[in-house]
Formats: sequence, C-alpha cells, structure tokens
Amino acid sequence: MRAAAHVAPRLQSPQGMMDPIKAAFRDMVFAVRSLRRTPGFTFIAILTLGLGIGANTSMFSVLAGYQLRPSPYPSSERLERIYRATPQISRGSVSSADYLELKTDTSGYGQVATYGNASMNLSEPGQAAEMVPGLRISANLFSVLGMEPGLGRSFRPEEETPGNHRVLIISHRYWQNRFGGDADIIGRQVRVDGEPFQIVGVMPENFSDWRHLSFINLYRPLALDDEEKNDRSTIWLRLVGRRSDAIPPARAGEFIASVGKRLAEDFPVENAESNWHTVPIGKSWVEASAAGVMTMLVGLSGFVLLIACSNLANLLLARTMARAREFAVRGALGASRARLLLPLLIESLLVALAGGALAVFVASWTFDWIAVASGGDSGNVGVVLTLDWRVLGWLFGVSLFTAVAFGVVPAMFAQRLDLNSTLKSGSRGSTADRGHQRFRQFLIVGQFVLAMVLLAGAGLFIHGLHELNNRRHGWESDNLVTGTVLLPAATYGTDEKIRDFQRLTLERFEALPGVTSASLSYSMPFFGLAETRKYVVAGREAPQAGHEPAAVINGVTPQYFETVGTPLLSGRAFNAGDTLTSPRVFIINAAMARGLFGDQSPIGQRISQAGVESGESGEIVGVVGDVQSVWAEPDPVLYQLYQPMAQEPRRLNEIAVRTTGVPPAALVESIRATMMSLDPDLPVRRLQPAEETIAVANYQLGVLRSLLSALGLLGLGLASLGIYGVMARTTIQRRGEFGIRIALGAQAGDITRLVLRSGATLALLGAGIGLMGALAVAELLAMAFPRMEIQNVPILLGVTLLLVAIGLLACYIPARSASKVNPNDTLRAE
Repeated sequence: MRAAAHVAPRLQSPQGMMDPIKAAFRDMVFAVRSLRRTPGFTFIAILTLGLGIGANTSMFSVLAGYQLRPSPYPSSERLERIYRATPQISRGSVSSADYLELKTDTSGYGQVATYGNASMNLSEPGQAAEMVPGLRISANLFSVLGMEPGLGRSFRPEEETPGNHRVLIISHRYWQNRFGGDADIIGRQVRVDGEPFQIVGVMPENFSDWRHLSFINLYRPLALDDEEKNDRSTIWLRLVGRRSDAIPPARAGEFIASVGKRLAEDFPVENAESNWHTVPIGKSWVEASAAGVMTMLVGLSGFVLLIACSNLANLLLARTMARAREFAVRGALGASRARLLLPLLIESLLVALAGGALAVFVASWTFDWIAVASGGDSGNVGVVLTLDWRVLGWLFGVSLFTAVAFGVVPAMFAQRLDLNSTLKSGSRGSTADRGHQRFRQFLIVGQFVLAMVLLAGAGLFIHGLHELNNRRHGWESDNLVTGTVLLPAATYGTDEKIRDFQRLTLERFEALPGVTSASLSYSMPFFGLAETRKYVVAGREAPQAGHEPAAVINGVTPQYFETVGTPLLSGRAFNAGDTLTSPRVFIINAAMARGLFGDQSPIGQRISQAGVESGESGEIVGVVGDVQSVWAEPDPVLYQLYQPMAQEPRRLNEIAVRTTGVPPAALVESIRATMMSLDPDLPVRRLQPAEETIAVANYQLGVLRSLLSALGLLGLGLASLGIYGVMARTTIQRRGEFGIRIALGAQAGDITRLVLRSGATLALLGAGIGLMGALAVAELLAMAFPRMEIQNVPILLGVTLLLVAIGLLACYIPARSASKVNPNDTLRAE
C-alpha cells in the first residue's frame, strides 16, 4: 500500500523488543521527516507559537522585573519605605519637621534616611548651564541603602549644616555623559544654582536600577534651613529605613505607626487622619493598581498564547485526521496504539521547543522596545528587562505547556480511530466524525472569544487614553509655549530680586511679535496643582483641628488666567497692585465657592490658612472655573486656590506664553534667546509647545496602549490564521462532498455561501461570547484608571464588526476554492 510507505519506525518483532534508545531516535527522525514533508504547516506552527510564547514571556518579564527581581541594595530584607498615608494618598511623603521629629528617637526601629526632589542648575565656565534632576539627601542615605560612592566619598554629618553643604555627588551615568568619565572628577568645582560646589563622589554604576532613583543625576546634602525645620505643611520628603536585625518586623512597624499617631495628636492641623506605615522596599516599586495592570497584561498575553495553542491544536487535529488512513495501515500491520501516537507527541514537542526558541528573539526585541518607549523624552532610564533564570524558566514551562495543549488532544482523537472502518472508507470519511468537527468548531469559537476580549480591551483603552490626552477642562493648550526655570538662590536670594526678574521677564515676553499674553506660576493646570493647604473662613466657628477644608494652591502672575485659558466666572483677576505689601487676596475655583459658601457669593469673604499663627486672612476677589489635569488618576483634592505670585515669590517658575498668528514652535527660540539675554547661566527646561509637553506626559500609559494594541492585533491575526487554516484544510477534505453537490445541480455560489455560512456562524458566536469578556476587561481598566472614559458602545460594536468581517475574509478564499471543484474528477476519484 502507498500509505505503508509512511511507516518510518520499524515495527517490533515478536521475538524481542527494539532497543529503547534506538526506538526514541527513530521516532525523533520520523517526526522531523514528517514535519519537513509539510513545510507550510511547520512554518505556521513555529511562527504562531513563537509569537504567542514570546508575547506571554514579554509580559511576564514586565511583572517579574518589577515584583520578582531582587532589590539592587544589599541585605534588602531589612530595607523598608516609610509612608505617611492619608485618605487621598496611601504612600505619601512627610514634612521636614515631621522627619526631624522621627529622627530624634529611632531606637525602636533602626536607621532612617530621607531624600527630596530638588532640580538643580549646573554650569561650568565655557559650557551652557542645564537643569539636572537631583535630590537633597540626608548624609546617611547611601549607608542606609547599603551602597557607597565608587569614587570619592559619601557626605559627612557636618555637611548637613547650611553653609557646609556645598558638596556634590553625581551618578555614574552623569559622570560619563557630562564629564566624559574624567578620572580626576573628585575635587572638581562646578556651579550649582549659582553657588560653587565641589564634586566629592561618584556613585557606582549598579547603585540603583530603573525602579528606584534611576533618573537622578545629582545628590547634595539636605541642609535644612530654619524655616524648613519648622515647616509641617509642605510634604516633600521620602523616607527609607533599615530595620535593626534585633527588632522583629512587627514591632518595628508598630514603632513607626506610633510615631505617626503621636504626630497626628500633637499636630492635628497638618496630620489629622494620617497614619504611618512601612512597606518592604521590594514591594514598594509599584502601586497596587499598577501591579493589577501588569497582572492583567500577563493574563491577556495568556489569551494570545491560548489562541496560538487552540489554533495549532485545530490544525494538528485536521492534519491528524488527514493521516487517518496511514495510522490505520500501520495499526493493521501490528503497531500498538502507543507506537502510533508517540510520533505525534514528539512532533508537538519539537514544534513547541522551536517555537520557544523563536520566542527568545521575540521577547528580546520586545525588551529593547520597552526600554526605549518607557524612557519617554526626558532622558530617564527606561524599563530594563533581561532573560534571567525566572524568565527562561517561565519560557520553558510555557513551551512544555503548549506541547501538551496542542499535541495531546489531537493524539487522543487519533487513538479513538476505528481502524476497520477507516480502511474500508478509502478516501472518504477523512473529515472525521462529528465529535472531531465539534471540537474543531469549539476551538475556533474559543479563538474568536479571546480575540474579541483582546481587541475590545485595546480599543477601549486607546479611546480612553485619546480622550484623556485631549481633554481640556478649565484650560486651553492651543497656541501655548511652556517651560520651567529655576532661579539660583545665590543670585536670586531675596523676594525683591525674584519679583524684579519675573517682572522683567514678562515685559520681554509680551514685547515679542506674535505674543498676546505671558505668565509665570508655581505649576501648569494640565498637570494639576501639587501643594495642599488647609483654610478656615473668617467669622465662622473653626472646624475641629485637622478637619479644615483643604485646597491645592497655585501662585500666579496677573495674566495667568488669560494665558492658560481658565475662565473667570465672577469678581476680578489679579493685577499689578497685588504686591507683597498690599493686603492678601485670593481667587478660588467654583467647587470651593460652592463647598464653602453655597449659594452665597464668595466675593469679599475672607479666609486664612489653618494652623499658621502669623498667617493673616485674605480676601476672595474672584472665582474661576474648575481645572482638571490630564492624569488618569483622579485629583485627590477638589478645592483650588490661587494667590498672587508677588505675595509669595518662589524660585521655581513655570513659563506660559500664548501666541496668535504665529505657530507656538516658531517662538521657542525667541523665548529662549530672551531668557539668555536676561541671564546666560539660567537654563530653561522643556521649552516647547504645550501640546508636545502634554503628549508625552502620559507616555507610560502610551506604552501600555501600545502593548494592548500589539496583543489585540496579534490575537486577531492568530485567530484569523487559525480559521483560515482550518477552513482551507476542511474544504480540501470535503472536496468529494462538494463535487457531488455540484454534480447534483448546486451552483458555485451555493458552495461559497455554504462555506462562508459555517465560518460566519463560528465568528459571530465567538464575538458574542467574547463581548461579555470584553466588558469584564473594561471594568478592570475603569477601576485602574478612574479618570479615563473606558466604556464606549461604538468601540465594542466596531470591534465586533471588524472581527466578523476578518473571519469572513479568512473563510472567503477557501470558499472560492471549494466552488471551483470539478465534479468529474471527484466522482472518478470516488
């Protein structure tokens, strides 16, 4: 028989058993030859599994990189982050005064260090100044983390005293990029914020990773001044603790909690409803919501893998049924069931391992892309993923899982073949029985269910992120140029000098051609107002300490509201008469006006900052519209308050320049030149059109959007490939049936519709079931990103139609082929 030619493994003789090693080798050779005889199937199988396993491995690597990768610091099992939690923020910073309170007695815990963000202007003779991300740190931060400079020395305790603080430690990356790896860097003099600083140390390259402090280039001593030492309202310091090995974790946690409780009792205005707690540093890299999103990514990538598995199980089942007569012949010649099925299992294993090898390249490419995309445009270090033993173990386990998933089931169906009926059927009956057909249909429906979940989840998230990035609530970014400037304390050490610089800057900006207005402020509205203060209404009974209404504040110049497009609803804006020596005035947002005064007009009412003994009350002179940021997380505080920048000048200034008749990008260089004419050593950070700044603000969500899109498109492609492959093979196996139908009078269109109808039914059923899964994914996304409008009926409808359309297209080519069957050839073969 011709089929007997395919019987590669020699049958066991009755007198003895074949050597097991030789038998295994023969089975392996036969499996390789069988795969080589069907290069199309082999290529599709390996490619499909490579993409599926690669996608799943990549997403697992993200999760493992954040949560399973060890901390970069030695003995990190005793290293913890200490947080001040409030009803709005679970992992908050602390004030400098509260830090000093904790520092007075840490006997019940161990060592505590602190750091706070402090961008710095660094300059050298003959080189342009630049604003560099940096930290003010306690002298013991590096020792608490268990790391010391690779070159030079760490800070000394006496250098935390103002006046002795002009020393600097730089990152290894900044040493290479800015100073070219100069071996004589220790002792080099630079200017930081206009003052001479000496570089005393360079941190080693492995000091931190992308999860912690990776974006920091400069470190300077904390050096708190007298005002900062007594400030409990400004929350800006992060705490790190190394628990003593003599103190159990539970008791150390109780000690930190007791400190927070005591501070809440002693200073209720600033600390009421707050509590302190510790989190092991290895579990502090991501928030719970972010961890949930990463887990969801692994789950969705698992959907892609399941699509690949079901796809290949279907193809392999069709291929197995096509070889039914071969198995029947081999069985008739004496081969046992195990001998018949072993080559199928070896084929599955070979394909799975080859797919796993391809997945290594897919994952490596994904790692490189994520590293670049997650770094944004700020020069920060992006997420760095590696193929460590965890990831490789996961990849190997997934490869074995796929071998079982798409190899065992078809083999079990092959084991159920009736050899006698298969031999009698000749070339008929090769489409397998109804059980086989139902199983194949179940796999196709399952693929479309999973593809629907992936596509809908990606589509809903893309729509939500687009709406979020283009939301303009209370401000307008068109025709706006923004930037950040930090005035050095050495040059602008008094309020008078700061005000003079700000006045001259705005005059120069407004004189530029095409500029309609310009302003300076503490912060830009599209990124929210960061600093929170509590206020009380004059003439009313004071609320219980700690329960005063809180508002986020912003200091602005007179043309701010006109420049950023925040509408003035009632009263007046600030003007040149609102100075440091004039009575204090405030402007509040509509939510604060409603919350504090109801239907009564707030204009003329007086409020004062709670807990500030010398704080004078100020008059409310205006009400403006509510402002919402572009962040996906909801703003924790609804009340917003504005004060004249002249009445509380600050050295950190956000520039905003509105243009008319001139594209914003065309004015960037003119604005930069104006700033250089005012102070050549004063760098402006991110001076660019506001639209560009906003576009990259949510770049991390953009990475998530790209990952979801890739998973959705990959799932759709694999599902389409699966239904096409199955329908094509099924059509070939049903050629005899189609030939008979045509011989009995069926038209080509009838055959085409018959095949299309079967495919469309499966696609519609899969899309309908998948719609419920898509709604569940939408709920998960909505919980993770409350500010994003995830639910969208047109998106769900569009994805459903797209999925069905692609399913029909995947069926159309096999359907056209089926309609061209020659009935004479078919009947002659029968």
